[in-house]
Amino acid sequence: MPKKFNENEKQWIRKKLFEEGKRRFESVGLKKTSVEDLTKASGIAQGSFYMFYGSKEELLYHILLEEEAAIRNQILATVKEISTVTKEDIKQFLLEALRLLDENPLIRQMYLDGEFAQLVRKLPPELLKRNFSEDTDALMPVIHSWQAAGILVHTRPELIVSLIRSLVLLTLHKPEIGTDIYNDTLSFLLDLISEGMVAKRD
Repeated sequence: MPKKFNENEKQWIRKKLFEEGKRRFESVGLKKTSVEDLTKASGIAQGSFYMFYGSKEELLYHILLEEEAAIRNQILATVKEISTVTKEDIKQFLLEALRLLDENPLIRQMYLDGEFAQLVRKLPPELLKRNFSEDTDALMPVIHSWQAAGILVHTRPELIVSLIRSLVLLTLHKPEIGTDIYNDTLSFLLDLISEGMVAKRD
């Protein structure tokens, strides 16, 4: 029977699981990380792990949420004053988002060897919905303000969020697109997208 922990112990164990999970998921990935690896580093029995998370995939998901939140905050901090936003600013905003995601070692590792697909398969649907909701909630104020200022086209804001998520998924297919032409292709695509996103003025 798993040991009972007081609140201080629970906080410490959760912190250790986060730290060890992040370290191992970044270095060897999801498939090569076992619950035993995580619990040994945290000084708890294997069975006690499930007092905190339903699976190693669920732990990874919560770590990813923190990583993505940090990236979103970093991206949103670069948003310019409403009156100065141009088509080039929108393109650079999207490029910066993709760059930060691509340079994050944990997120990059998840997109190797089909590990992202494994994560999605193992997670409950309500957790996946939470990820989408957090992206939407973070971007909506920017989209609404740019639309109100006449900068962005007045299409459904949810579609703009979905478009940005689609660009992230596109980065998973760099080898199929061709690594030698990928950056130029992405730049050209973002030119077209940013052109289409800017509201036309009479």
